[in-house]
Amino acid sequence: MAEEAGPPTAPAPITAHAAALQRHIVLLGLPGAGKSTIGPLVARRMGRRYVDLDDLIQSAAGKQVGRIFAEDGEAAFREMEHALGRRLLTDDRRPVVLSPGGGWVEDPANRALLGQSVLSVYLRVDPDVALARMGEAVETRPLLAGPHPLQKVRELLARRETFYLQAQHTVNNGTMSPDEAASYIVALALGR
Repeated sequence: MAEEAGPPTAPAPITAHAAALQRHIVLLGLPGAGKSTIGPLVARRMGRRYVDLDDLIQSAAGKQVGRIFAEDGEAAFREMEHALGRRLLTDDRRPVVLSPGGGWVEDPANRALLGQSVLSVYLRVDPDVALARMGEAVETRPLLAGPHPLQKVRELLARRETFYLQAQHTVNNGTMSPDEAASYIVALALGR
């Protein structure tokens, strides 16, 4: 005798773990905060693609960020930064770990992209630590090149920290190793 089928069952709800695996992760912070070091570690552990937004912009423009600033201006750079960031976070259904430049959060349109489909993490670091991590590479950063780079980093932090603190989580990256910070972010992403 065949069993009578009951009413169709609703699909099982998406578990918190499965939903977490579908969210993008965006790492925010000053230049030298560790986004480009920690981002690939998080991506590898979560089995997803890592995107350094500055690298993507350079590839699309065919020139380095410094040249974009010098030849096209900061406004042109910011337009590319927003367009590519928006495409990654809204059009691409595959979740990524994204490291935008430190100034990305200053644009309200970019901050609006940090919705429910994104886990945002502020990598907090003191300006002197950030500067030490950059070393001589500080000269390749258009907003920090020239005299008094530490003062410039401090000014950037004063201008941006309110926006950084709007991230869902803050990780004090001045006291953690990259592996520890990556493990912590993965745990946050998985809701552990």
